[in-house]
Amino acid sequence: MNQPDDLILKMQHGDHSAFSEIYENYSKAIHGVIIPIVRDAEIAEEVLQDVFVKVWHNSSSYNIKKGRFYTWLL
Repeated sequence: MNQPDDLILKMQHGDHSAFSEIYENYSKAIHGVIIPIVRDAEIAEEVLQDVFVKVWHNSSSYNIKKGRFYTWLL
């Protein structure tokens, strides 16, 4: 199991520091997907925050064996 998988498993068990590290690792890439769609920096930030709130609340629905985490985020 690689480091991102370890972080995801920790987050799925309620580890806030793992969630913070996942945010640091993925937020720029996700923001890069959002900004061309909404074309407004403030709205993009709000959408980004919404994405990661949903990640925290729904992390148990992600299955490491079924696909990449980045794809699940999108």
